[in-house]
Amino acid sequence: MLISIKRLIASLLTVFLILLSWIISYEYHCIALLFPLIVWLLISYSFVALKMQERECFRRCYFQEKTLISRLLASRFMVILFYLIISTMMSITILSSAMEYTQIWWLYLVIHTLLSLILYRTILYLSATIITPSHQKLFAREWTINGMTLLILPFFIYLALNSYAPEYLKESFIETINSASNRVYSKCEITQKLLIWNREVDAGLWWLVYSSASYAKALWLKAGIWISFIIYNSIAILGINRLIVQVIYLIDILFQRKKL
Repeated sequence: MLISIKRLIASLLTVFLILLSWIISYEYHCIALLFPLIVWLLISYSFVALKMQERECFRRCYFQEKTLISRLLASRFMVILFYLIISTMMSITILSSAMEYTQIWWLYLVIHTLLSLILYRTILYLSATIITPSHQKLFAREWTINGMTLLILPFFIYLALNSYAPEYLKESFIETINSASNRVYSKCEITQKLLIWNREVDAGLWWLVYSSASYAKALWLKAGIWISFIIYNSIAILGINRLIVQVIYLIDILFQRKKL
């Protein structure tokens, strides 16, 4: 019980330290880019470590040998490149959205971390006699990520449907984009460009969502706009979920090594 509490505290401190340090420092110096780099490394490592083991199995099970698609799927370079791009998108959206977190979101992240740890330890215990020791923690991590996704996505969709519109939302698309980008400022040029790019995309989707009620007559078009909005914002949600579970996974390994 004491060890689990220590793991929870260590996980919470790690996640909150990264996010809060970013929020405090991004306006003032390029040193703040260290925190997106940390997030990127954690997420990309979680992807690559898994997919490098899956690629050969996936290729052998579904594709003929020596075909182009078989070679692409088995290529270390292609697998790493693809998931590095996904990790980059997740890292940018996580830290950009963290700047807008409300008290409800911060409280939810505490609860989410607690539930993720409980689920991770439960799966680890139940799989002890089923999964090989070398893959047991990896198995528990991925199933925890999948399980907690089923919790965090509905929570996000509920908040998106019932939250107030952002203050930068205007009647005109151009005014909305300009208003959104003007609310982002950093003395670091790289940070400024990344945040403005992400904020403009987000503002554009918000404008489409709220304008669709007036301008989009076709039901399929309204549904498409809402789905696009949810998918884009889900990148950050799926990213923070993976980040939390990856931190729990690494801290669990660290505690196990200390015990030995």
